[in-house]
Amino acid sequence: MDQTTPPVHFSEEDILRLVASMAGGAVGRDTSVGIGDDAAVLLIGGSRVAVTTDMMVEGVHFDPSFISPYDIGRRVMAANLSDLAAMGAAPRWGFLSLGLPPRPTGQLVEDLIRGMMDLGQKYGLNLVGGDTVGAPVMILNLCIMGVCDPVKPALRKTARPGEAICVSGPLGASGAGLAWLLGGGDPGEASVSEAVEAHLRPIPRVELGRALAKSDKIGAMMDISDGLATDLARLCQASDVGARIEEAKLPVSAQVAELAARMDADVLDWALRGGEDFELLFTCQPGDVALLQSIAAESDPTAKIVRIGTINKGRGVSLLSRDGEIIDVGLQGYDHFRQDDS
Repeated sequence: MDQTTPPVHFSEEDILRLVASMAGGAVGRDTSVGIGDDAAVLLIGGSRVAVTTDMMVEGVHFDPSFISPYDIGRRVMAANLSDLAAMGAAPRWGFLSLGLPPRPTGQLVEDLIRGMMDLGQKYGLNLVGGDTVGAPVMILNLCIMGVCDPVKPALRKTARPGEAICVSGPLGASGAGLAWLLGGGDPGEASVSEAVEAHLRPIPRVELGRALAKSDKIGAMMDISDGLATDLARLCQASDVGARIEEAKLPVSAQVAELAARMDADVLDWALRGGEDFELLFTCQPGDVALLQSIAAESDPTAKIVRIGTINKGRGVSLLSRDGEIIDVGLQGYDHFRQDDS
């Protein structure tokens, strides 16, 4: 009797590892950072140029029933700019691949591009090329490039045991806003404005990322796109270290906490796994936290650096709960290919 081996279904992490192994490691004479960070860093004409790309698909990343074309364009730009912010790079050039269903209107296209460029040009980015194609649903893929010099690129792999773990602002607001909108909540309700704004119109920490990298006081850095739990686990894997964070120190706004109670939701889940906060996650020497808070206040007054834990010599990410329980929380954020077994 023939026995067929069941197929192995890959997670997002599995796919990334496979691609990296098959690519053979791109670091070489013309590349200083390859696969595995927020952006690649290319050596071009003696300068270091960070390059990142991000895709957003209708029905996966956004729902046009509650987000305007302008904000769709703005969000894809914000996601890419956040990656450059995590490298400490200054944005310069962008390339857009745009997939649209049949018979798109001029107003739709204009609003998408205007949303992108209103945000991108604020940070010095110009759209210089791309492609268009017909598609079953709206698809936006943006590739942007930024200059690192004279700042040394910030990386994920440079965290060391004993360093403080910090974030640049409150967590869980985007996840809270998404939950509210998916539940049919009124996007214009004043009591949820902070959460809705965080989801629909996120602000990348471009100036702060540049300032932190320039300070030469950070260990490792990345942005929070898939949730703190997963992204901190990725930073730890890259640096071959472990981490412990404390529930009591996670910054969550009063409005998000109130919304969680109102919706009977778990505010800790939003903070750890909500994703798309686009805050910066970084490590530094404990004695430098106050200095970096001062730098943040000058470069980005809307940011508020908070220490949430410590890098250690172990493996994985654990959470010290408010009642003293130690919980494993690593790699629990959003995964495009994870499916429930139920």
